[in-house]
Amino acid sequence: MTALDDYTRRAAELDASNPLASARSHFDLPEAESYFLGNSLGPLTHAARAAVVETLDEEWRNGLVRTWHDGDWLALAGSTGDLVARVIGAPAGSVVACDSTSVALFKVLSAAAAINKSASRRVLLCDSRNFPTDRYVARSVADLHGLEFVELEVTDMPRRFADDVAVMTASMIDYRSADLHDVRALTAAAHEHCILTVWDLAHAAGAVNCDVFDNDVDFAVGCGYKYLNGGPGAPAYLYAAPRIIGSVSQPIPGWFGHAEPFAFEDTFRPAAGIARFSSGTTHVLSMKAMHAALGVVTKYPVEDLRSTCIRLGDFFVEGYETFLSSSGFGLGSRRDGSQRGGHIALLHADAERMSKELIARGLVVDFRPPNVIRIAFSPLFLRFADVARLIGELTLLN
Repeated sequence: MTALDDYTRRAAELDASNPLASARSHFDLPEAESYFLGNSLGPLTHAARAAVVETLDEEWRNGLVRTWHDGDWLALAGSTGDLVARVIGAPAGSVVACDSTSVALFKVLSAAAAINKSASRRVLLCDSRNFPTDRYVARSVADLHGLEFVELEVTDMPRRFADDVAVMTASMIDYRSADLHDVRALTAAAHEHCILTVWDLAHAAGAVNCDVFDNDVDFAVGCGYKYLNGGPGAPAYLYAAPRIIGSVSQPIPGWFGHAEPFAFEDTFRPAAGIARFSSGTTHVLSMKAMHAALGVVTKYPVEDLRSTCIRLGDFFVEGYETFLSSSGFGLGSRRDGSQRGGHIALLHADAERMSKELIARGLVVDFRPPNVIRIAFSPLFLRFADVARLIGELTLLN
């Protein structure tokens, strides 16, 4: 038996003892593929398909407009937000699903800037390694509110925290390297200077413990289509701390955020809670898919999601060290799984060609210029056998 055979045998043993092994049955996955891109687009759940079909064939076709009041459409943004809340460690009633991540980020950054800027607080501090859209939005908010826009790496931010900073924003997970930032410590350090914090959880929710309430986060946003498996273009979500929600307003007031949407008043009166961050009409079809997919995610403890994600990643790192590290590959992510998000950046000078060949062989990975093969370890459907298969194929491509 070769070392790779032994590695593959151990994968089967790990799959047999995986507490999330049964979760795979909830997903409609191509049999011949091993899918390592759940951090980009989560796969289809049987529940999401059934929910959309039900919405089309019954609620829309037969119920028509009556379903807004006779069904659950009016409450859908809030009830979907409550499912997200269970994943990110937020209280019920503090999360609403709506918009895209960019729009949600614009809303909460604007809200934070509006209530915390002053003559002496004139800085918006942004993660310089953040996803480009986040940086575009943050710069726009700074310009609109007359704030100085300052970019720094997250690890350098505490040295810049001071009483002239109004808002800081960063991602919990570095989308390139998968570095996991210490949200609790950074938020506490920011609060020492009365800085409001806005965290992007897009690459975190469903793969790590976010614990936004326990970490005293002020605002957070994220998308529904990565580890939450809500589908392409799934709604985003936003969180506002219960202690702050009553004192904030958002920049895109709309009738779904009104205290009485069907009163059709001339003046906007915000809803009492997180619903005030809604704007336009709920996108029912996409929200139904996301709601159903979240029903699958929330069947399992967040702690099991996190531990399985770490174990899958650590098993890959073990394979890398044994079979790849001396063959031109490098590791662009931390070896310590507790310091890493849900994906790993594998480095190689020929990464683009290798990514294409892996995809052609049924191992769906991601290429990021100039030299990164990005591999995600989604805990609900990925198997240790998939990881062993990937390591085996990588040994053949070099």
